[in-house]
Amino acid sequence: MLKNAAGNKPLVTIIAASVIMLLSQLTMQQMINYVFPNFYGNAGMQTVATITMSLGMLVAAGVAKPLAVRYGKAEISGVSNIIAGIGSLILFFIRPENVWVYIGFQTVSWIGLGVFSMVSWALITDVIDYSEIKNGIREDGTVYALYSFARKLGQAASSGVSGALLTFIGYSEETAFEKSVVDGIFNISTLVPAVGFTVLGLILLFIYPLGKKQVLENIEVLKKKHKKSEEE
Repeated sequence: MLKNAAGNKPLVTIIAASVIMLLSQLTMQQMINYVFPNFYGNAGMQTVATITMSLGMLVAAGVAKPLAVRYGKAEISGVSNIIAGIGSLILFFIRPENVWVYIGFQTVSWIGLGVFSMVSWALITDVIDYSEIKNGIREDGTVYALYSFARKLGQAASSGVSGALLTFIGYSEETAFEKSVVDGIFNISTLVPAVGFTVLGLILLFIYPLGKKQVLENIEVLKKKHKKSEEE
């Protein structure tokens, strides 16, 4: 099982992409608890940010399927994550004093991230099809198990990453509102997602091998294979 998984480029790539997504997404979520009360001095806006995050995901849910059908799941996931990364990078450079500007750009990032979140499990179906062609057997359980396990690792690691970054900038109860620490909080909340989402987008566009054309070809190969098996 592990040998087959290690030689399965689409599976290895999508696992790496998902772990990067979780590290970036959960770091951005966790930093909401610090950036609003510490950088903006307005803890109440955390609720607004949470609501806009949910709205961004709803928008992504509405557009993901038609875009995936037209352009391909991997293609729209890659582009949307690069857009999400650009949104966070703009925030890092402009450092808006207006909290609503921050929330607006962050919502753009949530929409971009949400598109990949909505189609990620569908991408796994493409990986399973590829595995059947490559190995000659259907490995639904194995692929889903490995992918789910990797996501759990990413979720667990995100808490440690956020804590380590806060420690690195010198955050504590005593230093929570010092300028250097406050600036560090803002940097973490924007730069980490910017880098993570951009890397994720590039992986999906240039390394992950199952673009729309290849997926359609694989579907046709499996149709012929299954039809032949039924006839036999």
